[in-house]
This record gives sequence, structure tokens and C-alpha cells, in this order.
Amino acid sequence: MRERYDQLLREAQDAVAHGNLERSAELFEQAESLATAHGCEDLADRALCSRCGVLIELDQASALIPELKHVLLRSGDPRNRFLAAYYTAMAYDLDAEPDRATSYADRAIALAAELDEPELTASAANLAGNLALRDSRFEEAETAYAKALSCHRGLDGYYRIMEAQEKDNMGYVLMCTGRVGEGLSLCEAARGCLEALEADDYLRQTLQDLCYGYILDDQLANAEACGEHALELAFEADDGLVVKNCLFLLSEIAVRQGDTFRARRFLRDLAAYYPEVALSEEIIDVFLTTDLTTVVNLRG
Repeated sequence: MRERYDQLLREAQDAVAHGNLERSAELFEQAESLATAHGCEDLADRALCSRCGVLIELDQASALIPELKHVLLRSGDPRNRFLAAYYTAMAYDLDAEPDRATSYADRAIALAAELDEPELTASAANLAGNLALRDSRFEEAETAYAKALSCHRGLDGYYRIMEAQEKDNMGYVLMCTGRVGEGLSLCEAARGCLEALEADDYLRQTLQDLCYGYILDDQLANAEACGEHALELAFEADDGLVVKNCLFLLSEIAVRQGDTFRARRFLRDLAAYYPEVALSEEIIDVFLTTDLTTVVNLRG
């Protein structure tokens, strides 16, 4: 049983590394069922938590929050308790409940400190950085991302994706705090890793951040290429946040290129995501004459 269980986990992690999240969730569920059938509660809990992690990426994990809390309360396995706290925090973050997310993230950080697994500390620190970044607490986010990046040991597969995401996150913070060149270098390193791993499902945010950084660095051709690619991937993934951010960024690029017709088209497309706002030509004119790139937090 254990040999088959471990094989299912390896296949699930490989599926995640290749962006096949639906298949990964199925494999984790098979591992959970196998462990449950053999009375191996800790192994079943571990597969359940891993499945929740994948379902969070697919925005389908809210219904599993009670099960995660149950694992956190009853499990005697500290690693499973960490995973339960960590994924509960992530699920609450996606549900726009920041206070609950922060509470469970703090529990995850405390549990990670008890374990001799640096990658778990990296995950908890990265999550803490994300929550701080949502609130534009850039210094706190930078400290958390630096801690996350210091924990990696060159492991392959999903751990390389994690590290690439952390580099992208740190790069974005550096851009927001005036260190654009350093930020672009980190985001480009993240892109290179994700492209090498063919992890397209994780690439769109990095390309969005590169678009933003290249705008700040006045490299408009590079910014446009990154923004258009990010927009394409975001449409394919139905990622509304990245779509909206890219439409905003591409409109700014068009303004700087002197193409107000194209800028208006992007802004009208952006307005479709806010039907409650009546976007008049006068309001569009305000956007066309105002540089918002230094005051807008793409992660907020």
C-alpha cells in the first residue's frame, strides 16, 4: 500500500509541476482513499491537505475548510497540522477574509518552526508576505519573502515553482519600493524557471509584474510584450484579477506610446469588469492624463 501511495503522490506532484492541476487533485484524492481504506489516518490527512492545496489554485477549496480545521484540531502529526493551518489560511485569503487568513498563517508559521523542513518555513513565510503585500505593507512583505528564499535547498519539481513565485513576489516588492532594476532581474529569473518547467499556469502573474516593471523602467516594447502574453494566459485561465491589471497596464503603455485610441479600447474593456461604474468619456480622459502606476498596488 505504501509503495502505491508514494507513487500516487509523486505523480500528483509531477502533474502540479506541469500545470495539470485537475489531474493532480484526482491523484491526491486516490492517495487519500487508499490510505483511508487501510486505516492510515496520517497518510490520508497528508493527501487531503495536498489536494486542498491544488484545489485552492483552482479556487475550489472553500468547502474543504471544515475538514482542514478538523485535521488541525485532532492530528498528532505536526506536519499535517502545519499543512492544515497553511491551506486554511490560503483558502480564507482567496475568500477575502484577511483577518482569518492572517490568524491561520500565524499558526502555520509557529508550526513550521517546530519542523526541520525548510520548504515548509518557506511556504509559511511566502504566505505571510502575500498577506502583508495585499495591505501594501511592503517592508514586512520583503522581510517575509527574503526568509522564504533563504530556505530553499535546490530541490526539483514543485519546489522550483515555489522558489520562482517567491522571486517574483520579491521582485514586485522591490519595484514598488523604487528598486526597479533589481526587481526586474528577480522577475526575469522567475520567468525563466517557470518557462523551463513549462509551468504556464503560474506564469501569468510573473509576466504581469514584468509588464509593470518595464513600464517603470521605460522599456515599453518589453512591457507590451509581457502584458499581452500575460493577458492571453489570464483569459485562458479565467483569472479576472490579472486580466484587469493587464488591461490597465496596457492602457498606460498605449498612452505613453501616444496611441490614445488603443488606450481607450483597453479602458473600455476594463470598464466591462465594473458594470456598476458608468465610465464616461470624461472619466476616460482623466485616466489618459493621470499616471497611476506609482499608486496602484496590483496585489491589493
